[in-house]
Amino acid sequence: MKDIFIGLVIIAVAFLVIDFIYTEKNTCVVQECSGCAIEEAKCGFIKNQFDININLFGRYW
Repeated sequence: MKDIFIGLVIIAVAFLVIDFIYTEKNTCVVQECSGCAIEEAKCGFIKNQFDININLFGRYW
């Protein structure tokens, strides 16, 4: 059971590192609320594919 947990942690960390590198190249248009200003931000795979707004470290993951 311990080995499975360690494997899942390694996969999660690897995904975050790869997505962090991916966000360096990609930008998208983000609007926080319906009346707010539109801004361009760095976006990762989760934001581009699933349109889920996870704002962490100044990026949308």
